[in-house]
Amino acid sequence: MEISQAYTPIKMELKSTKTLGKAPTKYHANENATRIVNIPYKKYIKKMTAPTDCVIPSISEDFSPEENAKIINECISSLKIGGTVYIPSGEYKISTVTLKSDMTLFISENARLISMSFEENEKSSSPLFGGVIYAENCEDITVTGGGKISGSGRSYTNEPETSEPLFALCEFNLYTRIIEARKRIRFSKTKNRYSVLKFKNCKNIVVDNVILDESASWTLVIESCDNVMIKNTVIDNDMRVANTDGIDLCGGDGCVMENCFIATGDDAIVLKPIYNKMSNVKISNCVMTTFANWFKIGTESPCDVENIKMQNCEFFLPDGITGGYSGIAIESADGANIDGVEISDIEMDGISSPLLIWLGNRLKYDNKKVGSIKNISISNVNAVNTELPSAITGCKVGDEIYKVKNVKLENIKSVYRNTKEQLTVREKPSDISMDGYPEISRVSHYYFNSHEESEYWDLPCYSLFIRYAENIDYKGLQTTPRECSTLQELYIEK
Repeated sequence: MEISQAYTPIKMELKSTKTLGKAPTKYHANENATRIVNIPYKKYIKKMTAPTDCVIPSISEDFSPEENAKIINECISSLKIGGTVYIPSGEYKISTVTLKSDMTLFISENARLISMSFEENEKSSSPLFGGVIYAENCEDITVTGGGKISGSGRSYTNEPETSEPLFALCEFNLYTRIIEARKRIRFSKTKNRYSVLKFKNCKNIVVDNVILDESASWTLVIESCDNVMIKNTVIDNDMRVANTDGIDLCGGDGCVMENCFIATGDDAIVLKPIYNKMSNVKISNCVMTTFANWFKIGTESPCDVENIKMQNCEFFLPDGITGGYSGIAIESADGANIDGVEISDIEMDGISSPLLIWLGNRLKYDNKKVGSIKNISISNVNAVNTELPSAITGCKVGDEIYKVKNVKLENIKSVYRNTKEQLTVREKPSDISMDGYPEISRVSHYYFNSHEESEYWDLPCYSLFIRYAENIDYKGLQTTPRECSTLQELYIEK
């Protein structure tokens, strides 16, 4: 590989004043860009016939959340092995419903189970715990039916600083837009927020043909579970509610995700190996929108990750809105060894940076040594309306260098949003924040958390940044920069 030479900081004046206004895209947002209005539900959610042998709880729209949850939980307790609890048409407020082994929760097509609100939960003698629907130390559970489980998420958050629609962000440059975006986020008013659906230490789990919406926290959480199937599922959150990850896999072996639509404000699909090793994950035919990362491994990463595959997925932001962090983010910050990731056939529209692979030394948990990232294959990525380069970087700790190894990139195409640009480039990118979030300021969390410190420090290239890496093979790399860009295509540091 050609090694780039040292360079002098470059100050770039505005050479183009073009901006991108609201533009038609495949998926559209509402007036304030808080949610997607044309989710193709019929593609994912099918009408189902309930089993004839089932238990129908005598719940009511007029009952309190505690009463409805008690009735459902009593029905669950009474089930024989392989039994089904059927939720009939209607909207029912609930506190936590706790599932058990060898059962099906069937939420009918016109039924909706709704979490009690923040105010109700604060006053409740039986408050939420774990999730709106929760299972722990169980096996052989199915959640299905075509209905909804809702989280009352907005009641757990404060009003944002401004209610101006996110469409307005298209008129700002990148720096200003990030600050403006944060003014539009609804941050939590309490630490006691709850997932919509959560499984902990379970196995043989199926989530199929359900809608999860209005989450107050991580939406669907799979914590230390084996043999999980998630399919034909729609996640429809308020895209301005903070910390509402779509699907979180937090350790376990064997998870298949297919044919899902995820619209949320934080990471869409994220693998967080917090509690134990994560292995054998397959993701396919999913459509996602978010203002964070679309597919992410880490950043929380004290345990190892291996054998992860993703293919045929679509990442987007609606109506000409651009932003977020990375389409694909592979991050070992806390000692994890990430080995064997294959990603192919990905369409992106409006994502800031197509790819970030980052090995750091935050070591937030008990690990004392930097982990590793190796054997990564990413191919056939088509990204339009991007704003930042892709990046691959290891880290330097004292005199020791930890390298990202064996990465193959093939047929990666990126076309920049053609807007104004104002940059200042470092003579040499620093190692700032290697013990925190990624130090690549305009791709990373670090930029968003410490805007003032990194405001005018940009990566010195428009296509691919490589540092502290070994055996990086890239073929068919095609990047179209802004018309006003004077940056070099690649930065590769020996």
